Amino acid sequence: MTSGSISLTITTFNILAPVHRNQPDGRSDERESARRDLWLPRAQNVASYISDKFGKSDAVLLQEWWFDEQFTEVFDGILGDEFELFAERRPGADGKEMRPDGMCCLVRKDGGLEVLESEKVLTGPQRIAQIIHCRERCREGSSSREKRDVFIANSHLSFPGDADQDVNDQRQAREAGIILEAMEERVAEHRAAAAGGGECLSVVAGDFNSDCNGLAAQAVESRDYVNCMSAVSGQMLSDVGGRVNLGVTHRNHLGQDVSVDHVFLRLNGAGGPMRDRTGLEEGAGPSGGKKARCAASSLGYLDGKGTCIESVRRGNILLEGRSILSDHRPVTAKVAWPSGDLGKGTGELDIDLYINATCPWYC
Repeated sequence: MTSGSISLTITTFNILAPVHRNQPDGRSDERESARRDLWLPRAQNVASYISDKFGKSDAVLLQEWWFDEQFTEVFDGILGDEFELFAERRPGADGKEMRPDGMCCLVRKDGGLEVLESEKVLTGPQRIAQIIHCRERCREGSSSREKRDVFIANSHLSFPGDADQDVNDQRQAREAGIILEAMEERVAEHRAAAAGGGECLSVVAGDFNSDCNGLAAQAVESRDYVNCMSAVSGQMLSDVGGRVNLGVTHRNHLGQDVSVDHVFLRLNGAGGPMRDRTGLEEGAGPSGGKKARCAASSLGYLDGKGTCIESVRRGNILLEGRSILSDHRPVTAKVAWPSGDLGKGTGELDIDLYINATCPWYC
């Protein structure tokens, strides 16, 4: 890594808590958690898989974390040298007794982030999101500039179990809205404490139980967040043309293959979220009288100075069978985030930097 540059890698992975998994032989109404001979080897395999595949991720966001002492010991034993573990537990129906599961964030000890605070936000009855406030670490060869902050929302929206899909969509959108408001509040508090604040990064990621066309994802994007998977797919389309398959990330208990695990990013400059403002005039390009816009942000370019989504990877693990790791596939996004006084700019995209890549017809 060169001086003055940084890249962050974020992974989200629903690890299928043993308290939610049916026993794989299907011969018992009990959950996997009732049999140590079943859940223990899977937990060991999941932890080893994370160590092997995501040992370079700065943060690994886990949904369906099981608050069992032996389960936690498995992860500490395999991952404890590499990661710090921060977990938040779901409340019970009465608001007092706790549920056996929740959310967990693993932060790499020698990575780009250090955790300042982890807290839970109630998003619905017995549902939470985990908000993690991080700050850049000083890295060897980096400049002595002020370190920037990162706010991460580890999210798990409710399953669409109602017969009326509109009810499901609206419930998930409300949950996403609560998460977004919580993130806005924390970013605003950070800015106020920093006397106007510099640049910071917001990440909303996790299991949305709905795809990128759902109301929940739309709610996130309406706040100027960029869907990493969609952005990288858009880059591929602009390069080679044709269709891009976003791919399956989950096989639900109804046997449906769906794409529900997402990573969204937003860069917050001194004046607020970075936005796509190209300034193209009416009539530019092949759209005639309609205003043409270069959707650079939708292709993963978060500012005009090099902050961009570099890659998104989907883990290719099996989603069915007795020996699965989980019924979800992990999703990992890598973002380039150059240092410098970006927060002092306007937050507008640099046309000269992106015009050829995103609007090849414009000259």
